[in-house]
Amino acid sequence: MNSKFPEDFKGVQVISKDVVYDTPFGPSAPFTHAKINEHEFLSVQFHGITNSIRNTEPNSAGERVFYVLWMAGARKILGTALCGSSSRLLDPADAVIPNGFVDYTTKRCQAFFRSLEAKGVEVERTSYRLHQAFCPELSRSLYMNVKKAGFPRVFQRGVVGVAEGPHLESPDEVRIRYTNAGIDVVTMNLVPEIYFAREIGACYACVEVVSNYGEGCVNTTWEGKMAFSDFQAMWARPTGKALLDTVAETDPDSEDCGCMTYRWKSIFG
Repeated sequence: MNSKFPEDFKGVQVISKDVVYDTPFGPSAPFTHAKINEHEFLSVQFHGITNSIRNTEPNSAGERVFYVLWMAGARKILGTALCGSSSRLLDPADAVIPNGFVDYTTKRCQAFFRSLEAKGVEVERTSYRLHQAFCPELSRSLYMNVKKAGFPRVFQRGVVGVAEGPHLESPDEVRIRYTNAGIDVVTMNLVPEIYFAREIGACYACVEVVSNYGEGCVNTTWEGKMAFSDFQAMWARPTGKALLDTVAETDPDSEDCGCMTYRWKSIFG
């Protein structure tokens, strides 16, 4: 998202901006606390990753961000990211609301509450299933709002491959690991967000915006600036509008989706 999200959007009331919270893992990235349609929300840029906060263990961006969300009592979480297409049917500027994912990472935190325990914080451990990992109600609302935001094509389902990074993939890796395995798009920061959301008892949905073809997939002429900074500048505002419209119409206390039935107190102490 751009630097003016969310304050540069109609109907948004900013309560506080650039707030850095203390967490057991170190200071967080700056958050914005705002309100739209009487719904308060927290926003953080780029998954909480900064020049000094990495997305891998130890003390990762994900752990810091979700500590803040957990302490705030967040019940609904929306994410967004640029992604590469590993399907020949998907083009740049297509948007995908995923309903499945495959985790290919090896250096991301896998258990938020265990990380807290390692820091001396007492928590109640939970176990959970990853059936319906993406909230169907939140995803449906996001899908409709992304469609209204002006993307050329919006897909209501798709499978995300979560790459470790930070390097982009080789053509053979795209073909063997992703395309041949039925992966539609590839991104890097869905993990650990999707695990942590279920762990803290929050629904999760996201929009993945295709910024480039995967290596060897359809077209190899794209350049980094074109696919990332230029592309983000073009599509950041429509994405932000879709996210805010979804926040505005979402009941944060609703459990009609059933997501929390796939989470329970762990039998292990």
